Amino acid sequence: MRIVIDTNVLMAGLLKDSAVRKILVLSGNEFFLPEFAIEEIKKYEDELLEKSGYDRKEFKLIVNNLLENLRIVPKDRIKESMLEGEEIMKTIDIKDSSFIACALAIDADGLWSFDKYFKKQKRIRVFDIKELV
Repeated sequence: MRIVIDTNVLMAGLLKDSAVRKILVLSGNEFFLPEFAIEEIKKYEDELLEKSGYDRKEFKLIVNNLLENLRIVPKDRIKESMLEGEEIMKTIDIKDSSFIACALAIDADGLWSFDKYFKKQKRIRVFDIKELV
């Protein structure tokens, strides 16, 4: 399946060797990440380092390993679907409309997020971890 992940899923995969990380690396699904999410990881790198207990070198290795297993969707490709994404998310949480736009842009089978409010929209299927194990 082709699945867009949100930033919280990526962060969970970075923080510890967990089911999330195993799913991202070993499940056989194609996982996609909007390009801007990498910028968010860089922005919160110090906080993630502190929470994870990894040193900077270990953390970079984990980031690189996870990113090797993800397909990065460029901003320009997502931009084409932003208006539709915003329309879908306008009454839910417009700040996360880019994840919906990304799923639309790549014709994804769904979105993986820990944020339950994504399920309020009906356009894009939303997976939880139990469905991906």
